[in-house]
Amino acid sequence: MSAPAVAPAPPTAQGGAEAASEAQPRRRVGVVIVWVAVVVVVVFGALLVWAAASASDVGEHRRSPVDPGPRGAMALAEVLRAQGVEVTVTNSFGATASALGTGAYATLVLDDDWWVLTEDTAAEVLALGRHIVVVQPSDDVLAGLAPGVEYAGFGGGSPDADCELGPAQRAGRIAGSGDGYTAPASATACYVDGVGNAALVRVERGVREVTVLGTGDVLTNERITEEGNAALALGLLGEHPRVVWYQPDVDDYALDESGLAARQADWYVPLIVLLLLVGVAAALWRGRRMGPVVVEDLPVEVRSSETMEGRARLYERGGARDHALGTLRAATIARLARTLGLGPRATADEVIAASAAVTERDPASVDFLLRGAGAPNDSAFVGLSDNLLRLERDVARAVRPD
Repeated sequence: MSAPAVAPAPPTAQGGAEAASEAQPRRRVGVVIVWVAVVVVVVFGALLVWAAASASDVGEHRRSPVDPGPRGAMALAEVLRAQGVEVTVTNSFGATASALGTGAYATLVLDDDWWVLTEDTAAEVLALGRHIVVVQPSDDVLAGLAPGVEYAGFGGGSPDADCELGPAQRAGRIAGSGDGYTAPASATACYVDGVGNAALVRVERGVREVTVLGTGDVLTNERITEEGNAALALGLLGEHPRVVWYQPDVDDYALDESGLAARQADWYVPLIVLLLLVGVAAALWRGRRMGPVVVEDLPVEVRSSETMEGRARLYERGGARDHALGTLRAATIARLARTLGLGPRATADEVIAASAAVTERDPASVDFLLRGAGAPNDSAFVGLSDNLLRLERDVARAVRPD
């Protein structure tokens, strides 16, 4: 006689818990994969946006002659056309060479505001024309077009011409900010400041003439009408019957083998793909190990005094005593104003007077502590920080004795 068949036992609560625990890692992996997919889509979307922006027209350049906005230079281009000057806008080396032709009776305006060109490609640009105006160039473009002229820093130059260059003499005083340059003795330097930095330099390169304009603001729609800006811009760009306005786009990176595009061509895309794969692998690995984030309130309260002391010692290590002391004093005055009930618009004098009154201190000593001289050394700095903290505590005890 055969044994009766035994029905399988129903799943117990323990078995259900084990099954649920085994399913949790799978669910976490699924969540991680979803997030990784989102990240990949976002990265590729950003790359597509960047590529579209890189391929856009010259209207996105600063000082673009087709931009009617404040940063553009459309007003200058239209005035030149009204005076009979033919203005051609280009954004590639090939188009510029075609537009110039022989270049004998044209002014080439080079405004490489994206710093695309290298020294070698700038030298090739020099060969295109005889009359070149280069606007706020990079060091590479300076070396290729005007050797001997060196960048001396932003804000260099003077608003007064004080030179023998015709367009600058007729323009006189100009308005705007930009770059300053040091020029060799053979060059004509205009708008020179007290330390010898010029905002406008003209150099002769054989039969070619290169004018370096450091104050690009004079060309913009926003500032063209100020002082002698219009006269200088029209004088520099309107000396010949044609103007070719060249603002290089990123495609001109590849003009020179040492350019950025050439250096990236072999490894750039594989590196991006490799980094994405590494990111996916790392997300899967850490996602399984770490699990979901657990939020927990910690029973810890960081007092403002501890924060102030810690920041003071960080500033002490960095050697920034004056800046640190000023920050600590300003923060102390603000907190004292709140403690004293003076409101956010209270002045330092009101805070000092009220603090001295409630703590029965000499107002002069409180004033020195909150607005006095800096700390001559590190120990004095820490001492002043401690005294600021002590003043806060005394005011708090006086206002709220309980």
